[in-house]
Amino acid sequence: MFKTVLAVALSWMLLSTAALAETGLERFEREVKPQIQLETFTYKSAEALGNDGFVLHDVVAVMPANHATGDKDRTLKVDKVTVEALDFERVNGNTDDAPRFAKLRLEGMTGDEDTAALLDAYGIPRVPMDIALDYRLDSATKIFTLNTLEIALRGQGKLSLSLVIDGVSDKTSEAADAKDNGRLRTASLTLDDHGLLAKLLPAIAKEQGQNAEGMTALALISIAAFTEGQGAPTLKALDSVASFIGDWQTPKGPLVLALAPARTASMADLDKVMQPNALVDIFGLTASYPGSREGAAKAGAAVK
Repeated sequence: MFKTVLAVALSWMLLSTAALAETGLERFEREVKPQIQLETFTYKSAEALGNDGFVLHDVVAVMPANHATGDKDRTLKVDKVTVEALDFERVNGNTDDAPRFAKLRLEGMTGDEDTAALLDAYGIPRVPMDIALDYRLDSATKIFTLNTLEIALRGQGKLSLSLVIDGVSDKTSEAADAKDNGRLRTASLTLDDHGLLAKLLPAIAKEQGQNAEGMTALALISIAAFTEGQGAPTLKALDSVASFIGDWQTPKGPLVLALAPARTASMADLDKVMQPNALVDIFGLTASYPGSREGAAKAGAAVK
């Protein structure tokens, strides 16, 4: 009996030591890669990045045909995938536990000819896309921290989001409850446009039987109507938003929106958004834009 227990203990220790000795690349290839549900997933070369990360070069992923892809295989290419940290213990489909952290970058993403053709109709240029994701979910405190979610279309524009939410479960089966139980601590959204809106808005407007000027005018008129009864801090934030919309053809810099609720905010608080100064007093809204013009929000469609 003693020999059996000793043998089991030694085997467990050897397996544990071997697992700890694995690099992030080895763990990816052993634990994650077999679970990737694609037609094919290949890369030209790879390297370990410390004990927890890895880098993949010249990745080619072929997604199987389905209704969403027009019943055709779709090919996605990525010049470089860098994973600095990944919750290997939970990156699988056999558990209700959601991955607690990830920090990664995808650089130089491009689609095949069929995919690019679909985007042409929306005025989206055929340039590489870069994506960065860095988040952590604390199981004990139920605090979800999104340090970075950044999506950039090279030379055209970039969207960056960060936020902190309380009350987020690490159980995938409870993910839908986040909209009811989650409470926002802080959030920041940056829109840095370098010509994408000037291409995208006309295409969207045409699809809806309108024109871009009419769409932006309607947005500015709506903002002007919302200014009624608002205080100076709210008007200042709305001036930045209205100025950015008015400059949609040639933005003068990034629009940065930030939320910092005094007591955290939930989805239920959205019912109060129409109250005077609720954007500032309840949601803690601030906005900045280098081309902000005082009075732009009240000016409506007349803003220049």
